[in-house]
Amino acid sequence: MHGLIFQSVISVLLLGVILLAFVYHIVLYYYNRDRLFLHYLVYLTFTGLFVFQRSGFLFYWLEPEIELKLYDFLNEPIQILYLATYFNFILQSLDITKSTHHFLYWSKTFIRIILLGYALGFILIKTFFPFEDYALAFTLIRIFIFLLTFIMLWECFKLRHITFQLFILIGSACYFVFGIVSFISNLNASDTQWIYPPEWLMIGSFTDIVFFSIALSHRNKQQWEKMNLALLEDANEIIAMQKLVLEKQAALENERNRIALDMHDDLGSGLTKINYLSQMALMKMDYEASLKKIHQTSSDLVKNMSEIIWALNEDNDRLEDLCSFIKNYSNDYLENNTIDLTIQIDINNPTLNVIGNHRRSIFLLVKEALHNVVKHAQASSVIIYIHQSESLLLTIHDNGIGFQDPKSSILNNGLRNMEKRVQKLNGTFQIENDQGTKITLCIPVAHLN
Repeated sequence: MHGLIFQSVISVLLLGVILLAFVYHIVLYYYNRDRLFLHYLVYLTFTGLFVFQRSGFLFYWLEPEIELKLYDFLNEPIQILYLATYFNFILQSLDITKSTHHFLYWSKTFIRIILLGYALGFILIKTFFPFEDYALAFTLIRIFIFLLTFIMLWECFKLRHITFQLFILIGSACYFVFGIVSFISNLNASDTQWIYPPEWLMIGSFTDIVFFSIALSHRNKQQWEKMNLALLEDANEIIAMQKLVLEKQAALENERNRIALDMHDDLGSGLTKINYLSQMALMKMDYEASLKKIHQTSSDLVKNMSEIIWALNEDNDRLEDLCSFIKNYSNDYLENNTIDLTIQIDINNPTLNVIGNHRRSIFLLVKEALHNVVKHAQASSVIIYIHQSESLLLTIHDNGIGFQDPKSSILNNGLRNMEKRVQKLNGTFQIENDQGTKITLCIPVAHLN
């Protein structure tokens, strides 16, 4: 009665644990699709078969002769398959397939072949050549399993790299110890033992299931933390993208406002002037003078419109395009006013991006400076120097009469507008007398795009 009752208590309790673990990991696999759970479910299946056939339930459901015959045929193969699936699960949990450790990689296949071959061979030989005593085969296969298990556990302990694997290996080590105890107790088996050899294996399986549950909880916690971190990073990226979109929308709105202001200032005032001149021509009949003024004003409007279109065209966003536009404009404008031009361009990065409103602001600075030269300097030549490294340095130097008091001259309208434009570009503006008038503009490259 001792064997039946005590063995049934341990096996039934463990069988209940296995069933709960089986259902739990099916649910986990359904939600996670983690292939490791499939390997663990296979191991639990054969563990359940091993425990079930030790529970004594078959004794009550089948005739004693049939139950003993099934036990005689299936006890050893089921136990070996149970150990084979256990080895497979341990190696899968340690990612041996991704390991460069040749012994562990090849031993995985070797263990499968040996254990599965032994289980299949046992059934075939038992079927065609019935035998009762297989103590030698029983002892040799377990010595082989213990030696290989010890070597593998030792190598795996050295290869472990995450806490999840450490818990798995601790559970495997406990199971290994219980397996040795089971083997030793089997060599000295007697009816007076409180715990029989298979029961030690069951206790080892229970211990291993506990440690795997701890390992799984730790792994799930890390995966949740990783997922939460990924969600947080995604949220930050979305916020950054939204911020970028808002900034671009604000920049687009500013650009629209600037274009509207330019259209109002340049085109609106020019068209108003043309309308006024045409009315004066009709009233005074002074057609020739009025037509000349209308022609000049319309020409200025065309130039202003070309400048606005140039600033809007994204194909002109490179620094070399800005330099070429300044060069062509300066050459035409000064040539029409009989002033010689020397222009020097020294830029390190011709393809440096300069956005439209900044390009137009820089051009208007040059335009205003040249207008002052023509209007006030009484100069015969102008030197323009453009240099780019960490900053964009632009110098306009004429040989005219200069300023009597440069500081007070800054207060005039044109120069004050130039200073405001430079400040919006986070640059600096300097005007000085140097054998004429020298205007220096310095704008950080980082603020050009």
